[in-house]
Amino acid sequence: MRRDRAVLAELPRLPRTELVIAAPDVLLVETPLPSLSGARLRAALPSLAEPHLLVDLEAAYVVAARPVGGTRTTLAVLDRPLLQRALELLRRVKLEPASATPEALTLPLAPGRWRLRLGTAYACLRTAPLHGLASSALIEGEPPVELRLALEQAGTARPQAIEVEGSCDAAAWSAALGVPLVCVDEPATRAEPLAFELLQYELAPRLVSWHAWRVPALLAALCAMTWIVGLNVEAALMLREERMLKAQMVAALRETAPSVPVVLDPLKQMQRAVADLRVGAGAGDPREFLPLATALARAITLEADTVRALEFRGEALRVDFDPRALAAPKARERMLEQASAAGLAARLSENTLSVRPKEDQR
Repeated sequence: MRRDRAVLAELPRLPRTELVIAAPDVLLVETPLPSLSGARLRAALPSLAEPHLLVDLEAAYVVAARPVGGTRTTLAVLDRPLLQRALELLRRVKLEPASATPEALTLPLAPGRWRLRLGTAYACLRTAPLHGLASSALIEGEPPVELRLALEQAGTARPQAIEVEGSCDAAAWSAALGVPLVCVDEPATRAEPLAFELLQYELAPRLVSWHAWRVPALLAALCAMTWIVGLNVEAALMLREERMLKAQMVAALRETAPSVPVVLDPLKQMQRAVADLRVGAGAGDPREFLPLATALARAITLEADTVRALEFRGEALRVDFDPRALAAPKARERMLEQASAAGLAARLSENTLSVRPKEDQR
């Protein structure tokens, strides 16, 4: 990680941006957490932090860390207008912070030790995984007053040693504080995991961001365009193939039945032409109307004007007879026997005879 100073417009644009809030701008308070959740817990947080505040409660932005192994947790209190203004300025230069954490909680922390970082304007101290504070700058090389108070309040939980980043008189500080001081170098990178997320509730990062979804959306649009172009190309090829097949069918129909004046449906007209040729040759399809009617007329002997109507549908021929044609004794049985002898499956209902070719005749 490279550390430097720059105006907002010159900040690098990286896939992920994390904010570190300066220690003096964040108050970390340890407090018992009520058994609430969701909106009720959010509404109760300002009241829990109120005894520690000197500012207007309405202007305070209070969030809680996730409790670890108990009901006590740490509250972070910030100035709401100041934080909102900072986030708005970052958004104006197209920087969307993914997270924010207090500066004190970014200090490395070893078991049984505290960590102090000295700066020119202020210092920050980390005493626990979720607790830290800001302190005043060094005055005449003396330890900060806030560090002395923190050691007095720690009681039996005083650290075994204090690691200090910055220039100080370690021997004099150790004698004054009663705790060994170890001067350490400032780490080159801040590899500490995020301990406390400050961007919660209404300030939480937006789930949907155009900058984050710009590349996936572009790829999806390209895929959709490719799909549409492919569909149109396939439709054009299929239409061309259809025209070629239809032209071949028309040519075959013209060659087989040159007497057809107009070609509308080559397939149907070819079937009809083939059926006509079969009938003319005496080898018509028994499922067609004309062969079926001819076979029935040859099989059954009837008097004149006894057939009222003929209907051909679904490879079956229906014949409506005059009632007097079936009035003779055993006329019905004789008619069914004659149809069966001619290879027809017949069924008589009232005055209607339904016939179709037998299965072995198809």
